[in-house]
Amino acid sequence: MATLRYIRGKWYARSRWTKNGTKGETLTPLRTSLKVTAHERIVEVNKVESDIKAGMKFKFPWLNESGITKIVRFTVEKAVAKWIDRRIKVQREKTIVSNKKSCEYFMLVVGKRLPLKSVTSFHIEKYVDYLKSLNLKANSINIHLRAIKTMFRYYHKMRKVDLLPIINQLSVRPKPPKYITDYEFDAIMKLEWLDDFYKQVFLLYRDTGMRLREPMMSELSGDWIDIPNLSKSKIGRNIELDFSLKAIFLNLKSWCNNGYGSTLKDVGEHISKKFKKALREINADGNKSFHSLRHTFAVRKLIQGANIYHLKLIMGHQSVITTEIYSNMNLKRISQDFPTIISSYVNQSKVGEWDTKKWDTAKESSSYLPIYQELQS
Repeated sequence: MATLRYIRGKWYARSRWTKNGTKGETLTPLRTSLKVTAHERIVEVNKVESDIKAGMKFKFPWLNESGITKIVRFTVEKAVAKWIDRRIKVQREKTIVSNKKSCEYFMLVVGKRLPLKSVTSFHIEKYVDYLKSLNLKANSINIHLRAIKTMFRYYHKMRKVDLLPIINQLSVRPKPPKYITDYEFDAIMKLEWLDDFYKQVFLLYRDTGMRLREPMMSELSGDWIDIPNLSKSKIGRNIELDFSLKAIFLNLKSWCNNGYGSTLKDVGEHISKKFKKALREINADGNKSFHSLRHTFAVRKLIQGANIYHLKLIMGHQSVITTEIYSNMNLKRISQDFPTIISSYVNQSKVGEWDTKKWDTAKESSSYLPIYQELQS
């Protein structure tokens, strides 16, 4: 039986229960300060108290205009609206657009008025079939599935749903990372139409492995870039810079805050398009993109003998499984694409005495080729 609680001049009906060792409680407002009226209204609450304990919500006569008790259904439409509103506060615009599209497709399949807790694995299967009928690729379908799964996990945490429907990702054969060879990067550095500023920025990204928008949200502390936990993986990390890269980073920040970059709607998109144009100019593989610079950083580090777990940390991956896509590559063959760095895969037995001393004392720097030295000066 519900009991009366007097809180800040108003009466409430308190229902308490224990389920699977977990205690629960809900307060139903009686909208009165009179104890007599409160006793009359708690009778209506006790009629449906077992349903209240089961998670159902009601609008009693004193809480609606109809004058009758109504069941309040937490529908898919309400769940989507509340979840998207919450996401807007913490996610960037493009992510919100993608989440909205995922939810629109979902509501088309299951309906807007279906109670959220009534969604089953069968509905998820219908959702996948619908996405396939749109001729979406497996990667795109998985993006939509992740959005829906994130929403359900949120409401499960908030105890809006008791059981989570099974939402599995489609199996996708991982594609080998597309990296930029030394020859391709040097060709980009020699493009006459490309401003030196962008050449330096591309060098910064390649030699730090930062994601496209991470420099814009980061700050320099001494010789270290402090990347906050606002990036894709939600993991903060730090990257140490040498003198040259430090100067480029400061120049980029100034350009973003006070220069031409401050006039752009999306600085990251502008830089990405500029790099894609450069790739087309040198006739690079059409599947390569700005993100290939991040792949390039990882591949170069592994060729130099970096530990896979250390690489995970400096790249900000949530799991080492993500990092392992690089170690599964034929690094001995790939090392041939990077003649400007020292490789642990070089056949030392074929190197002469003079060359051995030279390779043993060389260190990685951001000025691998003469063109880089020109840029730095």
